[in-house]
Amino acid sequence: MKENEGYINLEDNGEPLTKVPIHFVDVPGHEKLRFKFSDFTPITCGIIFLVDSSTCAKNVRSIAEYLYDIFSNKDVIKHNIPTLIACNKNDMITALPPERIQTMLENEINQLRNTRTSALDHQDSSGTDYVEFLGYENERFKFEHLENEVNFEKCSVDKNEITEIKSWVAEIYGRL
Repeated sequence: MKENEGYINLEDNGEPLTKVPIHFVDVPGHEKLRFKFSDFTPITCGIIFLVDSSTCAKNVRSIAEYLYDIFSNKDVIKHNIPTLIACNKNDMITALPPERIQTMLENEINQLRNTRTSALDHQDSSGTDYVEFLGYENERFKFEHLENEVNFEKCSVDKNEITEIKSWVAEIYGRL
């Protein structure tokens, strides 16, 4: 298991959405490989974070931890890298809607933020890396409090229902 890289011609019904192919990097979500995302953040224009809508409820802690690491990454903050949280498998009966997933993740990140902030307060700060506080102090965490734009969209990669993802990528790429 390792990251996959390639160039993709972004099209919708045979019509190109961008003038040139776009460089994509797929970083696995496995816990032992997650740290690899930071190798690419200095050159990242946008992040697509794929969530399984049908199992999100039971994996919310792990998903929130990964998102916390991404959103507190110095390059993501410095470059205000926009993020799309793609809620995959929306066609399954057990799939949660993006609004519910967003609320669950905000609640979990809020708890993580409190835990991580408390742990840092009890450490000697001289030897630790600075960790960005996500959101506003004294307020519950909301994605809208982040400097970088965060969107949620439903999709089904298996059924090729990815129009919103392609549109998002084309929009982000067009900003460059």
